[in-house]
Amino acid sequence: MKLYKFYIVILIILSSLNLQAQPNSNAHPKKHRFAFYAGAGPNYYFNNLATSKTHVDPWNHSFAGRFMWQPEHFLSLGIESGYYQLYTDNYFTQTFGTTRVKNIAIPIQIVVSTTILKNYYVNFSMGQTRLLNQVSNSGLGKIDAGSWSLADFGAAAGYKYIFKNRVSLGVETKFFYSTKYRDSNLALMFMAGYNF
Repeated sequence: MKLYKFYIVILIILSSLNLQAQPNSNAHPKKHRFAFYAGAGPNYYFNNLATSKTHVDPWNHSFAGRFMWQPEHFLSLGIESGYYQLYTDNYFTQTFGTTRVKNIAIPIQIVVSTTILKNYYVNFSMGQTRLLNQVSNSGLGKIDAGSWSLADFGAAAGYKYIFKNRVSLGVETKFFYSTKYRDSNLALMFMAGYNF
């Protein structure tokens, strides 16, 4: 619950910075057509597992990066990738001891973004995802397996505050869905951007 309050405080601070900024009518800022954004934050996995469901830790972390082309219109296009740890599973058996299972998604998606009210935006992304399954056990060692999910999508809504027309800081809520095993999660990402 304390983490939730921290996120609310960050959002209020960023919103107040935007309200205090005074536009200069004489300034003509240079338009930067490209931007790179990167961020990280916690995520929650919507548990749909049939076996070992009670052992799953749904709270994990996500990292994301996207390269965007931003013309003078409301729509921007780009490509996004990241590292989403979907869930971890620790269970114990008398025969093998403690086994740790980790599922990871690495998406490669096309992104369409639109700006709402200058500093608020929404994104929609679609593409493929590399799914990694890592199993480790002290007696048996480590086993890695992977597969592709070919029709995945994501959606995000966020706020960003732009400093000097180049650097931006913000926060976004990001939903991700993978069709292969019907995995989905919701992340709260703290983002930093640079326009060039």
